[in-house]
Amino acid sequence: MPSTWFPGPDRIPGDAKRLAPHESARYRTAAGHARRIYPGPLGELVFRELSAYVEFGYRFGHDGLILRLADAVLATDPNPSDAST
Repeated sequence: MPSTWFPGPDRIPGDAKRLAPHESARYRTAAGHARRIYPGPLGELVFRELSAYVEFGYRFGHDGLILRLADAVLATDPNPSDAST
């Protein structure tokens, strides 16, 4: 039985726009902040998601979740005051 080859997908041109420098810096800042306010696996997960978004995810994610995540992380105080003192 002969093999049938199907054409592959169109080439990706590689000319996608990068995030603006101020947006990239904001997400990277939020990623670093996440590690400080959420120690352990949760902070690492948030760090990786925000970092990956800067590298290539911004091309795919258009639902605003990462924007809301960065906003929530940056709005969290790294040294919350202890209410019991």
